[in-house]
Amino acid sequence: MFHPNAFLGFRDCLDGSSHTLLAVEVKAWTPYVRCGGPPTTAVPANADELEIIVPSAPDFKDTGHTEWPDGRVHHAGFTTTMTPNSRVEYTNAGRLLNVDYNSWQEGRNGNMGEPTFAAITSRSYHVGLVQVARVDGAVSIGTDSMDLQVWRALGTRNGHEVPKPE
Repeated sequence: MFHPNAFLGFRDCLDGSSHTLLAVEVKAWTPYVRCGGPPTTAVPANADELEIIVPSAPDFKDTGHTEWPDGRVHHAGFTTTMTPNSRVEYTNAGRLLNVDYNSWQEGRNGNMGEPTFAAITSRSYHVGLVQVARVDGAVSIGTDSMDLQVWRALGTRNGHEVPKPE
């Protein structure tokens, strides 16, 4: 329901407000890698496919979800690329980390008008789940084991999918 330079109303939520995510739980200070375009624009089917893309991004940061006024997805947003609490492993300075990935900072690096690919995973300290809020105001949980296609369907506002319960 949010994207740069746009105002969307309930009328724009064609999947229905109870079938669309508004906000999800994330962990502050999540490490991320950025500024390296993916070799493909295909959305990865799982974390293993995503881990192949991640090393192509040379810019490592450990400030994810800490600079919300910045407005970029790795600070103020999330994606449904991977299911909740999915691990995307990346080694930095000998440390194995669970990271997010953003191919480019939106509006930076000369990529104006170019697609930005991101995997900003919803994560929490709750075992096996994250808290989610839907556009209609309902608060519920998303589980680590939920079907990826259901999670992705909840992440769209106008894909005309009505997710089936698990």
